[in-house]
Amino acid sequence: MRTSKYLLYTNKNNNINNELISYKLMLKSGMIRKINSGIYVWLPIGLKILKNIKKIIYKEINKINFFEINIPIIQSANLWKKSKRFQKYGLELIKFYNRKKKLFILSPTNEEIINKIINNEIISYKQLPIKFYQIKTKFRDEIRPNYGVIRSIEFIMKDAYSFHNSNKCLKKTYNIIYKTYIKIFKKLNLFFYIIKANSGTIGGNISHEFYSLFKNFKNKKFFINNFNNIKNIKVIKLIINNNKYNIEKLRIIKFINFININKIFNIFNKNIVKIKFIKSNNNKIIALLFNKNKILNAFKIYKLKNIYKPLNYICKKKINNIFKKSLYSIKKFFLNIIIIADYNIIKIKNFIIKFKKNKKILIGLNWNINLISPYIANLNNFTKNIINFKIKNNLLISKNIEIGHIFQIGTKYSKIINSNNFKKKINMGSYGIGITRLVAAIIEQNYDKKGIIWPDNIAPFKISILPINFNNFKLVKKKSIYIYNKFKKKNIDILLDDRNKHIGKLFNDIDLIGIPHLIIINNINCKNGFIEYKNRKNKNKKIIKIEYIINFLLNKINFFKKE
Repeated sequence: MRTSKYLLYTNKNNNINNELISYKLMLKSGMIRKINSGIYVWLPIGLKILKNIKKIIYKEINKINFFEINIPIIQSANLWKKSKRFQKYGLELIKFYNRKKKLFILSPTNEEIINKIINNEIISYKQLPIKFYQIKTKFRDEIRPNYGVIRSIEFIMKDAYSFHNSNKCLKKTYNIIYKTYIKIFKKLNLFFYIIKANSGTIGGNISHEFYSLFKNFKNKKFFINNFNNIKNIKVIKLIINNNKYNIEKLRIIKFINFININKIFNIFNKNIVKIKFIKSNNNKIIALLFNKNKILNAFKIYKLKNIYKPLNYICKKKINNIFKKSLYSIKKFFLNIIIIADYNIIKIKNFIIKFKKNKKILIGLNWNINLISPYIANLNNFTKNIINFKIKNNLLISKNIEIGHIFQIGTKYSKIINSNNFKKKINMGSYGIGITRLVAAIIEQNYDKKGIIWPDNIAPFKISILPINFNNFKLVKKKSIYIYNKFKKKNIDILLDDRNKHIGKLFNDIDLIGIPHLIIINNINCKNGFIEYKNRKNKNKKIIKIEYIINFLLNKINFFKKE
C-alpha cells in the first residue's frame, strides 16, 4: 500500500487521560478512536491487526474440528430468565424493548442460545460430540469502562461451545482446547500464565483463566485479581531467537552429605541455597539452584534452551518420594538430573541445599568437589521493567490482563433449556478468548519510547519502504517502486511512504505504528547500488546490495518457513 492512497491517522497528542500504555499508543498510532466511554471505532491500521490475530485463531480452532457458526447478537430475555442468569448478570446486561414491547438483551455470551440450537437440531447421541465457535461482537454495560479496549462496552470475542454424551468426553475436548489456547498465545508471542479459576456466572465446577503479563504498569488498583487460589502456575513465552545454550550429560557426583535440618540450619544460614525442580523437554529433571534471598524469574528461565513448555514445577510429593528413601537414592537421583545454578551462588563455598518438605539439607557442598560444575544462568535478577509483581511459589508475577477463560460447565444449561429428548443430560464446555483485549495485551509487552513493536505475524504491514526525497530524486523513486512491486507480487503486506513530508515525520510515524522491517532508500546509497535496512525491534542497521534485499527480507519474515 502507498501512503498517498492510504489513510494514516497518527496523532502525537500526549494529553491522553489514561495511564495504560496500550491505550495511548492505540490512539497515537491511529488504530482506534473513542466515540463514547467504552465504545471505539477501529480504523484501518487497527482493523488489519485484528484480522491478523483472528487469522491465527481461526487456523488453530479449525485444526481441532470446531465448526464456525453465526449466532445473533439480539436474544430473547426469556431464555436468560429461564437459565436464571438474567438476574445474576445484573446491570452489565444491556436490555431493550422492541416495538411489540418484548424484552431483549444484547449478548455478552451465548450459552443459553447455543443450548436451544442443540435441543432443536440434535436428535441422537450418535451426533455427539459436536463443537461450534464464532468470532463476533459482544456487549457488556461496564460500570467504569476505563481501560481502553481491555474493559469496554462493545468488544470482539471468540466464543466456542462443545457438547458431549459423557463427562469423560467433555474433559478430553477441554484438554485439547487448553493446549490449543497455549499454541495460540505462543504464536502471538505473549508472556502469559494459567490459573485454576472460579467459574462465576458462566457456571461449572472446573475452569481455567489465561492471563497476559504487563511489561510496565504503575497503578496498584488496576484489574485486581485474587491470587490466593493460584495453582500450577505456568508461564509461557515463545523463544524466537536461536539460543546457543546446550545441556550435556553430568559426570559422576562423588558424595552427598545430609543432616537433620533442625540441628544446623541457623549456623549456616548465609550459605543456604534454594532448589526448585522443573522438567526438560526430554522429560529429564532440571534442578534450579538460586540464592535463598532471591525469587526465580520465569522470563529468565524461558531464555534457556531445552526447557519444557509450559513451565511447570515438579510436584513436592514426587520429589519427596525420591528423597525420603535413603542416601543412595538421593545420590542416584542427582546422577540423572541437570543442574542449572544462578550466577549469585557460584562463588559460595560450603553451601547448603535446603529441602523444606522432608526437613533435611545437604551440607558442605562445593562445585567440582561434591557437585560437578553446573550450567550457569541468570535465573533471578528482576527485570527492571516489571513492577508491581506478586510472588507465589517463588515465581514472579506482574499485573495482568485476562485474555482467555475456559469452562467445563457440565449439565447446568442442558437440564434447564433442553427438552426430554435424551435419557441423560448433555455435558457442555464453553471457551472464550477476548480478541480486542489481545491487541492491548500484545502492545503492553511490545513497545518502546518511540511506539509499538509488533511481532511479524501480527503487524499491519511487514515491511515499510521509506524513500528520502521520493519526489525529488528519480533514482530513489525508481528503486522504491521497483522493490515495492516485487514484494507486492509475493503477497507481502508492505507500505511505501511516498508522502511529501519532513523525513523526521516519516520516521516517527513508522516507528509509532510498529512496522517490524524498514527499508531506507536515499540517493547516495542508490547510486552505489545499496540500500539501508533497519530492524524495528533490535534497532540493528545494515547496508545491503539492492539485488539482495528481496531474499534478505523474505528470510527475515520467514516467508518460506512452513508452520
